[in-house]
This record gives sequence, C-alpha cells and structure tokens, in this order.
Amino acid sequence: MNPTLRRLLWNIPVLLLIVTLAFALVRLAPGGPFDQEQALAPDVKANLDRAYGLDLPLSQQYGRYLWRLVHGDFGPSMRLRDFTVNDLLRVGLPVSLSLGVWSLLLALGVGIPIGVLAAYHRGHGLERVLMPLMSLGVAIPSYVTAPTLALVFGIYLHWLPVAGWEAGAARDLVLPVVALSLPTLATIARLTRASALDVLEMSFLRTARAKGLSPLHTLFWHLLPPTLVPVLAYLGPAAAGILTGSLVVETVFGLPGMGRYLVQGALNRDYTLVLGQVVVYASLILVINAIVDVLQGFLDPRLRLDARDSGRL
Repeated sequence: MNPTLRRLLWNIPVLLLIVTLAFALVRLAPGGPFDQEQALAPDVKANLDRAYGLDLPLSQQYGRYLWRLVHGDFGPSMRLRDFTVNDLLRVGLPVSLSLGVWSLLLALGVGIPIGVLAAYHRGHGLERVLMPLMSLGVAIPSYVTAPTLALVFGIYLHWLPVAGWEAGAARDLVLPVVALSLPTLATIARLTRASALDVLEMSFLRTARAKGLSPLHTLFWHLLPPTLVPVLAYLGPAAAGILTGSLVVETVFGLPGMGRYLVQGALNRDYTLVLGQVVVYASLILVINAIVDVLQGFLDPRLRLDARDSGRL
C-alpha cells in the first residue's frame, strides 16, 4: 500500500479514539447543559432530555452521535437553541483558519531566515542580539503578548484596531496574528539555527563551496533542504499550539472564531458544541501532520526509503 495512503487511513482510528475519549470526558464532567441557578421543573427537564436524547443510555447516545458525525452532522447546540453546531462552525471556522494560517506563515517566513542568519553569524554580534530575543519570545506566552500589543499599538498609538472582525479587513488580523505567531516564530528560529549549524559542518556543503557554487545556490539547494527537516517535524506541534493559543487570542481581540464558541460551550456544558469543536481541531491537526509527513519525505530521501522498505515487509 502507498505510504501516504496508509498514513491517511491510520488517522481514521486515531480520530475515532479522540471522539470516544472526548465524548466520555464531556459526559463525566459534573453538571449538564440544562443545569441552572434556578432548577428547572422536573417535567420540563425531562422533556428537554428527551428532545436531545439525553434520556437514552450512554451507549445509544454515543452510537447516535457517531451516526450523525459520519453524515457530517454535528447536531444542535444545546444552549444556543436557534443554531446547530454546523451553523456555528460555518461562522467561526473561517476566522480561526485565517488567524492560524497567517500566524503559521508569519512564523515560518520570519523564523527560518532569522535562524539561518544566526547560524551564518555564529558567535558574532547579530547572533548575540537575535537569539536572546528568540528565547524571550519562547518564554512569554500569547496571553501576555496579546494584551500588551493591544495596549501599545491599539490604545496608546491608535495604529490598529484592538477588537472586532470585519471579513477581508487585514487591519483586524495584524495584532492577533503577531501575538499568536511569536512563540512559534521564536521556536522555529531556534530549531533552524541548531539544524543549520549541524548542516554547515557536513562534507557535502564544503564540497559545494569548493566547486565555486554561488552562495544563493548553496543556500537554497544544499543548506535549506536538510536544515528544514526538523522544522517540518515541529509543524505538527506548532499547529496544535497555534490552534489552542487562538482560544486566548480570539478572546482578547474579540474575534468570532471557534475559540470563543469552545469556551462558551465548555462553560455551559454544551455537549454537542464542545464535541464538534474537538472533532474539527483534531481533524485539522491530523491533516497537518499527514502533510508534514509527506513534505518530510520529499526533503529527506531516507524517510522515503524507510517507508518503502516498511511497505514491503
């Protein structure tokens, strides 16, 4: 079987396990979607449980949820009565995807050049300035940088909006993207520097220089491909970090993304809303990991050979 197809098929049982664990944890948590400060009348609560299938045994509830999920139906929201989970995902997913994609692109587009520059100028002034800044970027979380950026660039300087969302308005995304990308950017820069330092000591790079190849040719065709292998391996955890970090950033900047609905669903014990968000987040991370595996195979021929040999066994 094709290694790429095998990786994709392997994601199906992994996603099923995630859905099962999430379903169990949500139901085991204290409280319920219809618990309020003033208790509902027993007959009213019984009618609500019957309407949403909460009066059924857990095994039947789980089976019904899986059946809906296979057909792309995440069910109705138990607290936002006029909306289904699919409706809320249509609103929140584009915002969160825009925020996450731009944050990851910014982290890669700035972090990789910084790491290469630091490796080329090892022990010199530029590296001594860049690397402490990157360490600071790793140490400071998004929930600290996000309010700080909003305070400085939004409230004091009035350069950028600090809250709200207008589709297509790039200004609304600048501060959230920067705040969300900084920890990932700093980590990618450190990984790139460490990997580039190893590659710079390899014999094939010295051979390329001895042949008189131009610095740009040596950089793009000989240095970067092996340097980026560990960076690509980090993209899976980086994407997970950006998705979870977006919960805080979306709240700070008032963005109508998935993070806001996940927080609301968790606080309100909205079972279907929380499960829908978990399934979407897990699916995105699994897809990104599969793409990373394929890209690593292109950059590192040894991985292709290992996958081919394992497929023959």
